Amino acid sequence: MLIVGAAAAFLTTGALASDACSTTAISTRAEVTVSDGSTYQTRSVYHAANAAGFELIRDNPMTVTVEGPFVWTKNSEGEKLSGAAMKSFALGHQFHAFMLHFDDIVENIRPIPDVEFQGQERNGLSGGFPYGGKALLIGDPARPTGLRFEFPETPAIDIMFLDWRKQGERALPHHIRIDDGERLFDYHYTEIDIAERSPLWFFDAVSPPAVDEVQIYRLHRKLLAAHCLGDADLMADLTAPETTIASRGELFSSSDEETRTRFTRVFERVDYTGYHDLTEPMIEVAESGDIGWASVNVRAVGAEKTSGEAFDDQWAWVMLVRKIDGVWRNAGNASNLKQN
Repeated sequence: MLIVGAAAAFLTTGALASDACSTTAISTRAEVTVSDGSTYQTRSVYHAANAAGFELIRDNPMTVTVEGPFVWTKNSEGEKLSGAAMKSFALGHQFHAFMLHFDDIVENIRPIPDVEFQGQERNGLSGGFPYGGKALLIGDPARPTGLRFEFPETPAIDIMFLDWRKQGERALPHHIRIDDGERLFDYHYTEIDIAERSPLWFFDAVSPPAVDEVQIYRLHRKLLAAHCLGDADLMADLTAPETTIASRGELFSSSDEETRTRFTRVFERVDYTGYHDLTEPMIEVAESGDIGWASVNVRAVGAEKTSGEAFDDQWAWVMLVRKIDGVWRNAGNASNLKQN
């Protein structure tokens, strides 16, 4: 299959410093025919450059999902963490996301004139593909002709946008043709859903794998999203019955009900409009399999509700996690705030 050749970058780029408050949601379904005579269906979901899933629906179905620092696959043999190249596979099939959010996905964008694309000279934009290589948006960015992916040691992959149809307030391509240098893939879309949704929608759209590290990462992201939603109940639901907190020079214990009360007061006072992972979290699971920790570096953005005074804070913390009745919960953290 195409789009598997790029090596992953292990340092988080701007495109991968994803916002837990984001409401971006793109999901698609397509019927695919290949020049070698094969056929299958696909499903894709996109929330951010490092939150994207792609499913091949055939006799032996396969799902590839990138979530933060991890990429996992699911097939008839089960679920497992996979190699870095599969991140490019999952993201590289988000064709409508690249068309609509090229500036958010691609790094160091610059204009390029006179690109030869399918026999014609066209203008375009070029930048770094998040996991290695280049991505080019060909033609008018408002209604591009297509995409090109250039990965190391593989032929360029041309993606043509065809059969544009009005959908809501925008026109979208409902036929996408991919030329990977060996075969042609024709994607005929039966569903393209582009909407603003809850920051938690991706976790509802993609069932979690039986992989502890991914489940801990999801816990971290849900805790951030709970701030965006101002949801103290969710904060409590994600927290163990007893936690230990080290913050601002103090050490204290807190029950889940005290967590609920504390964050109810916080969310009455402040409004979080952005919560970004500045680097991919580092997640470890103990050999016992029931405790672990996540080291994170985040940026919190928002404002005081009464005064309107804005805040833009950078935090680092280590979150302790515990598996309780088969579910990972926040069991405490030690944090520090970067001083301006």
